[in-house]
Amino acid sequence: MMAKTTSSEEPKYTVKEVADKLGLSTYTVRYYDNAGLVPGVERTDGNIRMFSEQNISWLKLIHCLRTTGLPIDKVRHYVQMCLQGESTIPERAELIFQQERNLREQLKTLNRQMEILKYKKQHYQQLLANPQTGVDCCNPHTRQEKSEPNILPKK
Repeated sequence: MMAKTTSSEEPKYTVKEVADKLGLSTYTVRYYDNAGLVPGVERTDGNIRMFSEQNISWLKLIHCLRTTGLPIDKVRHYVQMCLQGESTIPERAELIFQQERNLREQLKTLNRQMEILKYKKQHYQQLLANPQTGVDCCNPHTRQEKSEPNILPKK
């Protein structure tokens, strides 16, 4: 459902429509706007936010940067640099390159944690399928004299 267009011929969307379109909560959309991260959001006479396709593009980028862990102040700085123009490309590029490096490190950490969970899952599946096989050697509370299997993945 598209809201009525404003004076420009570009379609405009309400907070709820944008949230539904992007899979975000209405709270998140409002938060990003209130934080000054979405340039050019218009308001109706009744003070209702109306988002353009360009605003939606900003929101997609902002949400991507936030979900990769970039702090609000750095997202705001990135948006401001974009608005300043091409002279900021080197600084914007460095910010994106650094965020990619950070995300790669996060992925390594998550993959290590996934290996631990996969080990534990397999262990519990075996215990559930055959309860008489013994005690849970992965539970520090019930672990007997045997040492716990090495569940730390290789680095």
